Amino acid sequence: MPRSPGSSPLASLGEFGLIDRLRRLVPAAGPGVTIGIGDDAAVLQCAGPVVATCDIQVEGVHFTWALCGPEDVGWRALAVSLSDIAAMGGVPRYALISLALPAETTPATIEGIYRGLAEIAGAYDVRIVGGNISRTTGPLIVDVTALGSLDGSRHAVTRAGARPGDGVWVTGTVGGAAAGRFLLEHPEVRVPGAAALAAAYRRPTPRVQAGRVLAERPVSAMIDTSDGTAGDLLHLVEASNVGVRLDEERLPQPQGLPQAARAAGLDPAAWALGGGEDYELLFTADREFDARAPGAAEQMDVPLTRIGEILPEPEGRWIVRPGGRRRPLAAQGWDHFSATSRGRRAISRTPPTEHAGGGDATTRR
Repeated sequence: MPRSPGSSPLASLGEFGLIDRLRRLVPAAGPGVTIGIGDDAAVLQCAGPVVATCDIQVEGVHFTWALCGPEDVGWRALAVSLSDIAAMGGVPRYALISLALPAETTPATIEGIYRGLAEIAGAYDVRIVGGNISRTTGPLIVDVTALGSLDGSRHAVTRAGARPGDGVWVTGTVGGAAAGRFLLEHPEVRVPGAAALAAAYRRPTPRVQAGRVLAERPVSAMIDTSDGTAGDLLHLVEASNVGVRLDEERLPQPQGLPQAARAAGLDPAAWALGGGEDYELLFTADREFDARAPGAAEQMDVPLTRIGEILPEPEGRWIVRPGGRRRPLAAQGWDHFSATSRGRRAISRTPPTEHAGGGDATTRR
């Protein structure tokens, strides 16, 4: 039976008591912050264009408490917005966090979320400068607004600049987050690199440095792989009004993915193409970039892989499979409003206790 608001774990703290506890978990000030947490609004110093984005993490849609702890929920909530800024060639600077909290949420859970937020904010020199807290009768929600700058770049990199003859490139590896989720759901499956795959799912790495370096090269178009390699490449070529050939056998897969996919009864390419939530950067660049790629990869400290080529639009959009067989490029990842999207399921809304591990299990962004 639901508890009344007065009997909830948060009732003794109250809204302002909770805010006071949370503000101690994040830096109070920093470069460009005139007024931070604690007033009606933040006051920030911004020189030049501002890159702005927002993202929402909804319990039961983007995460569950079965696979990770509250700290991971906080990390992921900010990571997805930092990845969006990186995909524009921007440098993240500030974030505002809003929480919608069911009455049964414990202070320890909320503080854990904020510790995760503070950890990733510190790793990328981002200042959390405000937000909001509300009670809700629905699931727990973490809503993030992030602001960045275009330091060192003359303009933002968009999805719309790819040209025929450009190469299609991706940072890092793809499919790891989907494999990591599977392994967390099936702990009896043992594969090489399992810990790294689980980490790719629980705490994705936004490619902030890579985005900045690529913007300075420059590249012609860029997007992050939040919805899956195939789906996000389709977004890019549609925005650019071009065709594309994606070579499936070139997709860089992390250690352990093929074995995990076989244990799941899947072709490894299914996760590499449609797993999503990898938050790598998918970009296009002219032929001269081939010669510059090794230096760029070294500067970014992440591998780069050429996985295809941009074609004139009349030549179509294709995935070329091993042996030369081809099939049309189509989105294979999660769509919140598609009746045919795979992977979503009903889940428990039971929050973690003070001592439980808890978890974040995104079905798809």
